[in-house]
Amino acid sequence: MTRARCIGGVVLILSLVGGAAAATNVGLGVGLDPTGIFLINALTELPISANFDVRAELGVATGNMAGLMLVTAGILAHQEFPPFDPFLVLGAGVALTPPPFTTGLVLEATAGVRIALLDALALFTQARFIVRWLEGGFTSGPVYEAGIEVRF
Repeated sequence: MTRARCIGGVVLILSLVGGAAAATNVGLGVGLDPTGIFLINALTELPISANFDVRAELGVATGNMAGLMLVTAGILAHQEFPPFDPFLVLGAGVALTPPPFTTGLVLEATAGVRIALLDALALFTQARFIVRWLEGGFTSGPVYEAGIEVRF
């Protein structure tokens, strides 16, 4: 897969979400996978109905995979039980990596919960299971994340 196709996929994913300017939630998080990859994430959400949102997430890795960018978009289903808001996300995206690593498509399933501290502020924790297709096969594994969201 060429880098131009991956960049085109990223642009398409971000276009579907409509950009952070139209979002009602934006957040920052950190994640760790069992192999020691540390991710710093930015996310944005846009509601499409009472219990469904569209989410875009961009993660940048540090450590032994420095330079990895994970860009995903998905549908988030949630049901509030104040102050808790459990959610599930199904999404797809791309993993952009510098040489010598390969760039590939990803699918993800996420389960988590948001805890409202204030009307405009929530903490979240989530577990993402990511499947990544590479030229030589696929890899998969969990990423455990926590962060903070601001609600508009």
